[in-house]
Amino acid sequence: MTGHSNKNSLWFFLGFGTLVIFTLLPLASSLAAQGAATTWTAPASAKDVKNPVPATPKSIAAGKEIYEENCLMCHGEKGAGDGIAAQSLNVKPADFADAKLMKSETDGSLFWKMSNGRGPMPGWKGTLSDTQRWQLVNYIRTFSKGAAK
Repeated sequence: MTGHSNKNSLWFFLGFGTLVIFTLLPLASSLAAQGAATTWTAPASAKDVKNPVPATPKSIAAGKEIYEENCLMCHGEKGAGDGIAAQSLNVKPADFADAKLMKSETDGSLFWKMSNGRGPMPGWKGTLSDTQRWQLVNYIRTFSKGAAK
């Protein structure tokens, strides 16, 4: 009799554990999505950093090359966040063509975000030099003409 009771208890706990896992899984997924959807704000110290690389045709052209090699797949040809890889991401890439968004971002905050990354956005600090990241900021600004620096 004891063996039969232990077998039933084991099945009960396995069934109950499976039920708990499948109940909590959507909740955890929902919380993760909410966390990913929160506003991404650079620290105040990063926002105040000025771009030391002038936005010349040469630096913008260099930034374009870097963008095409590293960013285009997600952010798209016109910077609208609609690249071919964006479709498979759970967090939509930033739309650099959105003038309102770009006016709210300083060069320093863009530099900090591309340096550190978040979620599916990789941090480029270990891959691109400071100069390359600043050139990329200069190029990204061309998608939304007239956005403040």
